[in-house]
Amino acid sequence: MYRSQDTVINICLAKLGLRNITFIMDIWNAHYPIPQWCMYSLPGGLWVFAATLLAKRLYFNIKRKEIKLKYLPLIFVVLIECVQLLGVTDGMYDTTDLIVSMSFCLLALIIPFNENKINMYKSIETYFLILAYLLVFLSDIWV
Repeated sequence: MYRSQDTVINICLAKLGLRNITFIMDIWNAHYPIPQWCMYSLPGGLWVFAATLLAKRLYFNIKRKEIKLKYLPLIFVVLIECVQLLGVTDGMYDTTDLIVSMSFCLLALIIPFNENKINMYKSIETYFLILAYLLVFLSDIWV
């Protein structure tokens, strides 16, 4: 609701005729603006937090090596920011995004959890993690 009308999800909603509906947030934004970092960096940090919690117990094996997925969301964010910095993709590099994402990843990692590891191929959490990455795609901006 705070994001550009050019995000994938807003374009899909517009094609369905649903984006013309006035959102309550539009009225809220007019009277109660929020800080820029909350508008643009906090959603990414919350995404990293949720995805890290989902991936905490997941692993898969390559040969006899166990690969843990708990750092995958943070690696994903760092790679996205790097390709933005290099100009390989659209978007703007933002140090605040990195700081917020690293902070939320650390927070998710220090929260105590059930130590039982789960093979990613045998877990429902894997599907939720895939859904979380799909949400990142839907929040991308098509220009």
